[in-house]
Amino acid sequence: MALLLLSSLAIHSFAQKNRPFSKGEHYLSSLLDNSIVFDTANLVSGINHSRVWDTENAWRSWNIVENFTYGKDRGSLPMIADLNSLHPYFRDKIVELIRVCKAQGIELAVVESFRTHAKQAEYFGMGRKYTRSKGGKSKHQYGLAVDVVPVVNSIALWDDQVLWKKIGVAGERLGLRWGGRWRSPYDPAHFEWSGGITTYELANGIQPRVPASLANVYPCLGEEVERLQKYWDAWETEQAVSARNGSPETGMHGAVKP
Repeated sequence: MALLLLSSLAIHSFAQKNRPFSKGEHYLSSLLDNSIVFDTANLVSGINHSRVWDTENAWRSWNIVENFTYGKDRGSLPMIADLNSLHPYFRDKIVELIRVCKAQGIELAVVESFRTHAKQAEYFGMGRKYTRSKGGKSKHQYGLAVDVVPVVNSIALWDDQVLWKKIGVAGERLGLRWGGRWRSPYDPAHFEWSGGITTYELANGIQPRVPASLANVYPCLGEEVERLQKYWDAWETEQAVSARNGSPETGMHGAVKP
């Protein structure tokens, strides 16, 4: 009886393998035959959702730049060089600036975006050639300023006046204020936007308004800026501790500055 059952199963299996396949069946069979077998249950349970849902700690993953990365002394504290740290409206302007410049064959690197009070104070202590503003007096402290530099063959070109003019004009066409127009200090790497709000008003919690025509593009602007403020505060604490300790370590990221 057992022998008969085994024979029946073998015949059924042979028939299944040799019967004509429909188009769909042939595709699925071929796919299974040539695919790596994996456990879908383990695959789903193993997905890391932290970067998607952990909004409280998103600031920890912001890109940072160490001193001399682009060939200049920028102090011992690392620079935050992440566009996600910027005011949403201003961030989109910088994204567009980078895109426009790339279309012209100019690659821009972000040197610094949001800047803590501690980092600003460090620049202030390094002399007037770096800044004349103390902590809290720069648009960087409010996510409304960014420093960029054109890069060719991995080399930052800080002194190419012709190139800076092209970049500066592109930024001004987007409604940005360009530091290349300033006489003292001349700062062609700097772009900012404040919507007419002064630094004093920013320090007192007043936020710039986006153009009314774009209000529907940023329906949750208030909530986004509020979340950003929490991230900025976290970075303020992080770098204030590093500055007090005089440590070359970035702290949360663990990198050591040269």
